[in-house]
Amino acid sequence: MDVLLALAIIGAGVWFWLDSLRAREFALKRCRTFCSQNQVQLLDQSIHVRKVFPARLNGKLGLRRFYAFEFSTNGTDRYNGVAVEFKNRIEYLSLLHPDGEIIEHLN
Repeated sequence: MDVLLALAIIGAGVWFWLDSLRAREFALKRCRTFCSQNQVQLLDQSIHVRKVFPARLNGKLGLRRFYAFEFSTNGTDRYNGVAVEFKNRIEYLSLLHPDGEIIEHLN
């Protein structure tokens, strides 16, 4: 019985890790596109997770992930951006641009 429990915990951990990698790659691709559309540069070509928590949307349970990233308008400055992903879908993107926040809701 202990072996089955250990295998289940390891399996859940592996699933969470693989699902997180997939979600991060999906969000990174969308952030690159969003930055390109708004003529800013995604810095370090990376995003990182700020929060992950269970959520429900239209009766479907999943993990909602909040990502943070940095962008530049001229290559020397740094500003923050945010992306929210749920079940392989970006719900919200934001660039805290110096001329005003740029927001895209994707509901």
